[in-house]
Amino acid sequence: MENKSGSKAPVSASVKPVASKTQATNTASKKGALSKITLATFIGLTFSLVAGPYYSTLTATGWNMFLFMGIAVIGFALPIALISGEFGTTFPGQGGPELWVKNTLGPKWGFVTSWLIWAAMFPSMVVVGTGFAPMVALLLKKESLIENSMFTLAVILGLVWCMTLLNLKFDMAKVNGKFGIWLGLYIPVVMLFILGVFTFIKIGLNPDSILGTFSWSKLVPKSFTSGSGMYFSGIIFIFLGIEMSSVFITRLKKPSQQYAKGVITSLILLALFSLVNSFLVANVIPAGKIQLNNGAQPLQLFADRLGLPYFVVQIFCLLSIVSVLTNMSTWFISAQKTITASAREGDFPEKFKFWRTNKFNSSNTLLFVQAIAITILSGAYVIIPGINKVFVIITNSGTMIYCLAYTLMALGFIAMRRKSPDTEHPFRVGKKGNGLGFFFAGLLMVTIVFALTLTFMSNTIENLVFVLIFVGILFSIPLIIYNKKKASWLTDVQKEMAKDSTQTMNK
Repeated sequence: MENKSGSKAPVSASVKPVASKTQATNTASKKGALSKITLATFIGLTFSLVAGPYYSTLTATGWNMFLFMGIAVIGFALPIALISGEFGTTFPGQGGPELWVKNTLGPKWGFVTSWLIWAAMFPSMVVVGTGFAPMVALLLKKESLIENSMFTLAVILGLVWCMTLLNLKFDMAKVNGKFGIWLGLYIPVVMLFILGVFTFIKIGLNPDSILGTFSWSKLVPKSFTSGSGMYFSGIIFIFLGIEMSSVFITRLKKPSQQYAKGVITSLILLALFSLVNSFLVANVIPAGKIQLNNGAQPLQLFADRLGLPYFVVQIFCLLSIVSVLTNMSTWFISAQKTITASAREGDFPEKFKFWRTNKFNSSNTLLFVQAIAITILSGAYVIIPGINKVFVIITNSGTMIYCLAYTLMALGFIAMRRKSPDTEHPFRVGKKGNGLGFFFAGLLMVTIVFALTLTFMSNTIENLVFVLIFVGILFSIPLIIYNKKKASWLTDVQKEMAKDSTQTMNK
C-alpha cells in the first residue's frame, strides 16, 4: 500500500446523511460541514486520496507500466469508485463498505467486510515500515543498512509502537491535517517530479536503466505469469481506498452529472501523474537494481546525476519520515473504527473492550492489538531472506485481503440491483436497468481474479504458501467469531456503555 501511497488510507468511507436543501443550508451555515463543493474541488479531493510520492512496483514493470496502469484504472479503480458512488447515496450514513455489504448481503458478511478492511492495515503497515527504514538509514548517512533485514525489522517495530503511543497521547488526525499532508505528500512529490524532469532533460533515454531502449514489443509483457506480472497486484494497491471519494458525493451541486465526470477525470490525472513519475524513475534506476522498499532511491539517483549535495536527499527523507509519523498515524487510528462500530453492535465479547474509546475517539485496546499483530507479521523479515522478496509477499497479502472486501462489495451491489433495478439515487451507474451496473461489478471481479492469478502464477511456491496461510487465517477469524456470537455480547456492551456514560455525566 504505498498510501500506496499519499494520505492514503484504505479505510472505509463514511457518508453524511442526505439532507433536504434547507437542512443542508442550515447545517452548512452552522458548521460548514455540508457546504457544496465545485467539480474542480471534488477532483482535487479524489486525487489526493491516492496520490503519493512512491511508485516502486509500477516502476519495476518497465515499459509494461502503461498496459498495467490502464488495466488497473479501467478494470479496478473506476468500477470501485462508480459502485461506491451509488452505494453511498443508497445507504447514507457512517459505515462505508461494511454498511453497504451488511444491507445487501446480510450482517455476517458486513462484519467480515469490516474485519477485512481493518486487517488489511496490518500488512499495509509493514509495507510502510519497510519503506520507512531506508529513509532513516539515508537520513543518518548509513546507506549500508538499506538492505539489512534486522535493521528494517527494528525500524518497523519502532515505528509501529511509536505510532501507538502517539495516538494514545495526541489527536494525530489534526496534526496530519495541519502539517503531515503538506510535508509528507505535496513537497516530496514536487521534488521528485522536478528533479526527474531535469534529469531526463540531461541524460535522455538511458539504455542501462530498467526501461532500456524502446521498442513497441516492450509495451506488452512476453508472459503475464512471470517477470513484471508479479507486480500487478502491487500496482492496483495504489488505488486502495478510492471508495472514499463517495464521501463527497452529496456535497456536489449536481451529483448525477458531476460524480462520474469527476471520478473519471481524477483517475485519468492520477494515471498520467503516476506514469510520468514512474517513467522518470525507471529511466534512472539501473536494470535489476531497483530497491522496492527504498522510496528515496530515485531521488538519490536524480541528485547524483544533477550533481546536487547529499542534504537534498536528507531533506526528502526527513519529509517522508514526517509523513509516516503523521499521515500513517491517522491511518493507524482510522482503520480500527470499523471494529469499534462492530463491537458496539455486539459482534465481540464485552471483555475485549473494543467498544470503549478514549478522548480522541479511538480504542486503546485496539491500538495495542494492532501493534501486536503488526509486530508478529513483521517477523517475516527474520523467517524469509531478502527484503525485496518480503516486500512483494506482504504487499500481495495486503492487496488480496482488500480485494476480498471489494469482491463482497461487488456481490452486494449486484444483490442490491437485482432487488431494486430501477431505484432512483442522486448518483446511479447507468440511467436505466442493470446492464451498466452489472458490467462494472463484473469487470471489477474479473480484474481481481486476473490480479490474484498473476500473483499465484508469478510467485514461488514458498511465497504463495505464506500469502495463502496468512490471508486464510485472517479471513477465517471473523467467520469463527460471528458463528460463536451470543446475544449476551450486545447486552453486556450496552450495559457497560451506559455505565461509562453515567460516570462521564457525574464528573
